[in-house]
Amino acid sequence: MDVQDFWAKSAPKETVQEHTQQLLKRYDCLRERYESRLPVMSERDWELLRIAVQYHDVGKYDLMFQNKIRRALKMEQLEVNCEGETRHNYVSALAIPIKQLKLTDDEARVLLQAVGYHHERLTPLDNKEISKVKQVYESNVLPYRNRIKEELDIEIEDKPRVTTLYKLEQGKRILYEEGELFLRYVMIKGLLHRLDHAASAHVDVELAIDMNVMDNVNEYMNRKYNGKKRELQLYAEQHQDKHLVVMAQTGMGKTEAGLLWVGAEKGYFTLPLRVSLNAMYKRVTDADGIHFSRRIDDGEEATGLLHSSSIEVLEEYYEGNDEALEKVYAQSRQFANKLIVSTIDQILKFPFYYLGFEKEMASMAGNKIIIDELQAYNPHIAALIIRALTLIDELGGSFMIMTATLPDIYLKALQRRMIGSNREMLVHSFIDDSIQRHHVEVSPQSIGDEETILEMIRLGQDRKVLVICNTIKRAKEVFIKLKAFEQIKVSLLHAKFTNRDRDRLERELEAFEKNPDVTGIWVTTQLVEASLDIDFDRLFTEMSPLDSQFQRYGRCNRKGQKEKAVDEINVTVYTNQVSGIGKRSVYDPEIYAKSLSLMHTYLAEPRVLLESDKSQMVAALYDEAALEGTEYKQVFDDTLRELEDMIAYKMNSKKAQELLRNIREVQAIPYRYAGEPEIENAIHDWKTAKTSSQRRKARSRLERYAVGVNPYAAKGRLMEFSLVKQLYYVQADYDEAVGIDLSTFPPDFY
Repeated sequence: MDVQDFWAKSAPKETVQEHTQQLLKRYDCLRERYESRLPVMSERDWELLRIAVQYHDVGKYDLMFQNKIRRALKMEQLEVNCEGETRHNYVSALAIPIKQLKLTDDEARVLLQAVGYHHERLTPLDNKEISKVKQVYESNVLPYRNRIKEELDIEIEDKPRVTTLYKLEQGKRILYEEGELFLRYVMIKGLLHRLDHAASAHVDVELAIDMNVMDNVNEYMNRKYNGKKRELQLYAEQHQDKHLVVMAQTGMGKTEAGLLWVGAEKGYFTLPLRVSLNAMYKRVTDADGIHFSRRIDDGEEATGLLHSSSIEVLEEYYEGNDEALEKVYAQSRQFANKLIVSTIDQILKFPFYYLGFEKEMASMAGNKIIIDELQAYNPHIAALIIRALTLIDELGGSFMIMTATLPDIYLKALQRRMIGSNREMLVHSFIDDSIQRHHVEVSPQSIGDEETILEMIRLGQDRKVLVICNTIKRAKEVFIKLKAFEQIKVSLLHAKFTNRDRDRLERELEAFEKNPDVTGIWVTTQLVEASLDIDFDRLFTEMSPLDSQFQRYGRCNRKGQKEKAVDEINVTVYTNQVSGIGKRSVYDPEIYAKSLSLMHTYLAEPRVLLESDKSQMVAALYDEAALEGTEYKQVFDDTLRELEDMIAYKMNSKKAQELLRNIREVQAIPYRYAGEPEIENAIHDWKTAKTSSQRRKARSRLERYAVGVNPYAAKGRLMEFSLVKQLYYVQADYDEAVGIDLSTFPPDFY
């Protein structure tokens, strides 16, 4: 049968030949610019990757697949010789002429699995499916071998054998235990994913290749600081070829140091919280900031932003230009930018070896990754990060950890795994006791006591006062008590506001902090520990683990520049009836108890707490030997062991994301907003949307009114939207000044 075009995709229309040519174009770019930076890839591996590109979609010549595309295009159906339907990636693998290409057994395994699994499914390939693949290939593809040779410039296997497909059985997949072969496979399959996904999204595989972020940082430093660099920044710049672990307090210029270390290479900069990333993206791309930016007609190329709601942030930069927005968003998702600012769940979940992990892992090879604020992660995630950094070293990548405090248990675990590493790891501490920021007292009272409330009110009349509680419930209690005093402005911020109200409150908080003529009180939770760049005059806080405590102190007299700030107490820590301590609560009770003991030792009387004091206290708290027998150490050790023994290909990407984020929430809209015009309009737009972009925008508008709630805690009070999956109404009171009312929810859930 004469077939005019063999289609690869229906939206937009693209033939297999056109799509494959787009991959080859990106392959040439990647190899030309990055071959020297990827020593883990041999010349033969590059040849195998090219073969994988050429063969990866041969299975789409299957007439059954063509009819599926033609239905979408409303074209006439083709007559088929075999009615069986199977996955095109398996058919593509069978088309590879192993003997003709003179592949070794290892090369055949790598190539067959890279092509055969470039689309992953949890359903294993069984004998019945193998027979069907062979039948489809012989009946619906092989008759077009001359056409395939003409269009793709390749020969396909003319004597297909089922034994070829046995190499794709689940039990035959290439595992980490196979050493170098595993790394070769990860690179070839991972780069095939990158090339395929970039071509499908119609974006370049690499952008701004010629740009060097160090040049931009130097220009920024010249403009703002007359070129003067701090010790940390000089150290990072001088050791670009090493893994670095640096401990540095606030105000040391960590962001600039990290980017100076990245230099001319491709880099990933991670932070724990999205709001911090958004601020980082603005600072890096803004003309008044570092300005690592290359804007062309359809958007930013140099710097990408990547987190679960990054498209909503990017919409602010590309308002009214949907085409540019989609392209910029796609570039970040395909890791194309020279510098990518990201949360770790977007780039470091590959140690779970989920289906398709190779793309993420291969993207780290030969590149640089910065982990900022490692101490902000719980022991589960810290273990994952350490495992990821170990694998990155094996692939020729490099890392820099920048943190205010580094638990000894994390450092020792990493040092053990870096014995025999591909590059040296340097550890250095930058502590400056000449800058005194915090005069601290430890109080035996509760943060909600009447005497404490009166002191907050007194100080809030002529200063900026910040109150940090361990739980939302306690923050609300303190807020309500303070609100009884009408003569002073009091505001509340925590994580259980709708996305719309939380954004508004964060803007109000930042405006309050920046206005020198405004005084008052803000009551918050640990949400502000690492998220907002704020600097208050006076801090009242509940006691918490030391690393959390010292993060909180960084929101008060942040740069140590407030005149006479430490002549009197500017931080009070409350140790009675402390909220959020418990195995099913916010903070680990054993770590809390050790922290409290150290606080009493170091702060028997109020005094200025030096940066060296803080470092010594955290070192004592997280000393590996001292933590022996604690649940904290057991969780960390067990997680690291499980990751190192992880069985590959047993979960999908979504499951890995959930494990990493420890997701226990759904997005729910308080029922008071049901029927609101904005909600109804967004639902209408969702129903009538013709593209995924339109649906995403409609959902984004709905989620502006949503708040995260635990589905188990809200059981019986959630009503799912009929069309919009994983979005609910929740029957709970909601106040725009106080947030959602969780008072009838089980206490363990918030």
